[in-house]
Amino acid sequence: MTAAPDARPREPAREACMRVTTSVILAIAVLLQAGCARTPEPAAAAEGCDDPQAHAWYLLPPPAQRRSRGSLPFLDFTGFARASYRDALRDLDGLPEPSFRCGSVPVQAYRFVWHTPFFRGVVVRAQRNAAGHAWIVGRSARDFEIPGSLPGSPATVIKGGACAPPRALSAQEWNAIAAAFALLQGEDSSAGLDGSSWMFESVVDGEQRWFARWVPRDPAFRNTGRMMVELAGCTDTLKGME
Repeated sequence: MTAAPDARPREPAREACMRVTTSVILAIAVLLQAGCARTPEPAAAAEGCDDPQAHAWYLLPPPAQRRSRGSLPFLDFTGFARASYRDALRDLDGLPEPSFRCGSVPVQAYRFVWHTPFFRGVVVRAQRNAAGHAWIVGRSARDFEIPGSLPGSPATVIKGGACAPPRALSAQEWNAIAAAFALLQGEDSSAGLDGSSWMFESVVDGEQRWFARWVPRDPAFRNTGRMMVELAGCTDTLKGME
């Protein structure tokens, strides 16, 4: 007696394969979901922040570079400007300038440094906290001496004008600073023999930007630097800027 044929419809091979594939995808999704639920690894510290002094106070822009030993004009202006910028943040009366890279980074902050070999430089910082309060402070570098050109001749003491005390910024002033820094673009320029370095740093939502210009011709840089000095009340420095 011949066996009756199986009445159940046979499943096509393609459909069976699709079911297996779907099961595999679901299993992978479950594994991924479990992995995503884990606590993320803490972010690595910025380069150079292992130095306690850097962590507490000053910026060491990556990559760290020393002053160029080449002949003037400086072939490595960016390295020279970074070293000058770092020194300017530390060569101040009282506490050095806070770092924008290490330690407690403000929510939003902008800094301008005007550095020249023949006058006291100035450091201007504007920042806003999480509560939305914004203020600005300007500080001049310490007095320094230029040795006499001949043995026994007196040195020349370089003094600069003081800046006004720190003050709160209006919403209009703060928006003007933020808009001006947002326009800064391009590569760092080369240096010359006589002039000044204009250096700009900003941090917005953890993103840091840094620019340096030697006697900038671009009005975006000139206007931004002069605006920062003017808002900080460094009137004597403003007169000495080209």
